[in-house]
Amino acid sequence: MTEKTVEIKISGKTIQAKAGETIVHALWAADMAESVKTGCAGGVCGACTVTLRYSDGRTGGTELACMKPVEAGMEIFPCPVAEDAPVLPVPNPELSTLQSAFPTLNRCTKCDSCTTACPMSIPVMDSVLRMQKGEFSAVAEDFTTCIHCGLCRFVCEDKVKPHNMGLWVRRSLGMSRDFPIVKTTAEQEAEQEWQYLLVEDREVRLQRARQFRSSGRIEP
Repeated sequence: MTEKTVEIKISGKTIQAKAGETIVHALWAADMAESVKTGCAGGVCGACTVTLRYSDGRTGGTELACMKPVEAGMEIFPCPVAEDAPVLPVPNPELSTLQSAFPTLNRCTKCDSCTTACPMSIPVMDSVLRMQKGEFSAVAEDFTTCIHCGLCRFVCEDKVKPHNMGLWVRRSLGMSRDFPIVKTTAEQEAEQEWQYLLVEDREVRLQRARQFRSSGRIEP
């Protein structure tokens, strides 16, 4: 039985793809793996973020190519990736330190394009405003679900780097805590923690993140 195929376009080039397979798998099969960057291939890292346009007039948007199935007439546009050296986190971060590390922080014009583009529904613009006030604990919670896809930066005409700043804040707060390392050999505990990480309930993840920041460990 012949498998059904659909026609899609990647950066203007037309290819045939199996109906129902993901964009990434379609590109691999067409020997175009280099067209879209891939990382985890499981919808976590955000490396394969693409912009889509549909032939039937539906509003396009951004998707993860490793998770989005192909559709007939779909047009795919990979998002460019900026090659920037990472800014190292610092213990006990202050607003002046953040402003020095990211001079574009105060360029935000409150257009809210970053929030609209975020595939994880993070209140990006509001979090940038919190950064400007030095409200780092709230910022760390905002970016708990960030997959670092870079779309917020990509759509920003003012070159603000919300995802970079959010990660910097989280890492800086993390290295500011001097907690002893608790030894454990229970594989069940590790597996349980992994399940908490994968759970869809954002409030559960935030609650456990708060607990870890306050005590340095998470009680079962």
